[in-house]
Amino acid sequence: MARFACTILWSKSMTYSCSDFFDDVMRCLVESKAINGTDIPDDNPGVGADIAVNAIVTMHRAGLSSLFVRELLDEVESLGAVAEEHGPDGLAFLFYLQAAILNGSSVEARGAEDTELLALVGRLPSASAWMTHIVVAEPA
Repeated sequence: MARFACTILWSKSMTYSCSDFFDDVMRCLVESKAINGTDIPDDNPGVGADIAVNAIVTMHRAGLSSLFVRELLDEVESLGAVAEEHGPDGLAFLFYLQAAILNGSSVEARGAEDTELLALVGRLPSASAWMTHIVVAEPA
């Protein structure tokens, strides 16, 4: 996740307007490479706000995706061990889950076939957040 590399300066003796705030937020998002400076509209703060919110949400998802991988690696011996225990499809499922967290989407678990993978995800500290990105398929 990108970190803000800028500082917003404010003093009690200075007037800080909404446009100053908008400019500072947009500058921070550009400096953190969350948006391109050319994407900022000149005279449309509503569109600019939408761009800023989308960038912030995307950065948040990137942080969650990274947290998932950290928690997973803290739980398992190695990714190789995951592949040995759950097979390449199990390892692929976990990477698809990471992508779903990043994209705000979901992956499908195949009920009984993925029970052990669901248990693994369920043991992670943020399991409740990760499980919202998993849809368990109904048995046929």
